[in-house]
Amino acid sequence: MKTLKNILNVAMSNIVGFGTSFIVGFILPGILTVAQYGSYRQYTLYLSFTYLFHLGFADGIYIKYGGDNINDLDKDIVRNEHNFANAFQFMMFIGMFIISLITRDPVLILFSVVTFFSNVTTYHSNFLQAIGQFNNFTIASMFRSISYIVLLLIGIFIFQSENYIFYIVLNVISYVLMYLYYEMNFVKQLGFNPSFTVKDKFEIFRVGFLILLANMSLTFVGNIGSWIANWGFSIEEFAQYSFQNSVLNVIILIVNAVALVFYNLISKTDNPKVANIIKRLTLLLGIFGGLGFFVFKWIIEFFLPNYVPSIELLSITFVSIPYIMISKIVVANLYKAKRSEKKYIRDSILYAGLAFAFVFIVFLITQTLAGIAWATTLCYFLWYMYASRKEFVMLKSDVSEWLLIISHIVIFYITANYLNIYVGFVLYVVYILAILFLKRVELQDIFQQIMKIED
Repeated sequence: MKTLKNILNVAMSNIVGFGTSFIVGFILPGILTVAQYGSYRQYTLYLSFTYLFHLGFADGIYIKYGGDNINDLDKDIVRNEHNFANAFQFMMFIGMFIISLITRDPVLILFSVVTFFSNVTTYHSNFLQAIGQFNNFTIASMFRSISYIVLLLIGIFIFQSENYIFYIVLNVISYVLMYLYYEMNFVKQLGFNPSFTVKDKFEIFRVGFLILLANMSLTFVGNIGSWIANWGFSIEEFAQYSFQNSVLNVIILIVNAVALVFYNLISKTDNPKVANIIKRLTLLLGIFGGLGFFVFKWIIEFFLPNYVPSIELLSITFVSIPYIMISKIVVANLYKAKRSEKKYIRDSILYAGLAFAFVFIVFLITQTLAGIAWATTLCYFLWYMYASRKEFVMLKSDVSEWLLIISHIVIFYITANYLNIYVGFVLYVVYILAILFLKRVELQDIFQQIMKIED
């Protein structure tokens, strides 16, 4: 089935991407001091908002071409939009670069450079995903991951640099290489014509900007804890919180890829059962994902003792994985496909505002990183509750699912924090085997239904 093939293609690129995340998340902290790693993570925190500077154009392309076939498109229009994306981002880069030179902040200078390459590649990736060319998207993603891994290994083992700026430069170079790959692939498929017009671009911006604001809100929720930790704690404490967040992102890396595949599927059908099937499968996968915590805990305890304080934070945020997955794979795509852009942005901004207020209040009361982590996890859960009980009632949990949710939270937290790593891992495996046994009929039904889904 094409859907499963697309998921496997994208998953393969993210398996390679895992190598990059592993090096950045586990090897780099062992080379840099805690303070230097904290400074590097500040850059990556800024990097998570580079997409703001395309002002929604890439998102508009994603919505405009969602579900289309490249053979049915007007290639002159597509080339025009591609050239406009390059020209527009170059203008944004010039403005940002001048401001960064005035500040004389090397991180801001590099940030302004990477923003150009990042946003043009976002245009390319959105276009390819929208028209269903996941194979090309996968190859491009794997190319960047492999090139970045090679650059990191050269920096670590040949140059043996202990300067975080050096590794930021390597990150920028990896985006440049990905940009060049995408550009060559585009010209190969659609030809080259340097001309472009501004005409008809406003509608793309209009639609995309609304999606951009909604996506920004959801991304902001994921980074609320990091921002508050950056403001309210020392650089070393921020490094601990940011380290566990980078480990969590290893899981979210794959989640985002799967979400992109399911957008086309959800947008093509009005059958509410499809969304419910995807949600049930996503919840189970999120619970199974808890096994990754014990692997990461073992790595931290034996190879990165300076980051042992982050283990408790990681155990808290891992509780939220099922709800992060449902939010990104199901809820966000349902909003994009089944609700108006205004509704999506209104709910997303309200969610982000309330989440920030809640996490900040918890921070003021507790003055602890653990308090921030619990508050962020609760925000993801409450968003799932709102979406499933008010906006998309087909996602509403039954008694059986509630028992699964409650048992997961209790059993995972106990095995992660109150037992040694080996006993905890074994007991959590036993819990998952029990789920597989009790849910065997439901799982069989889920896979049968997925196999019937037509693209």
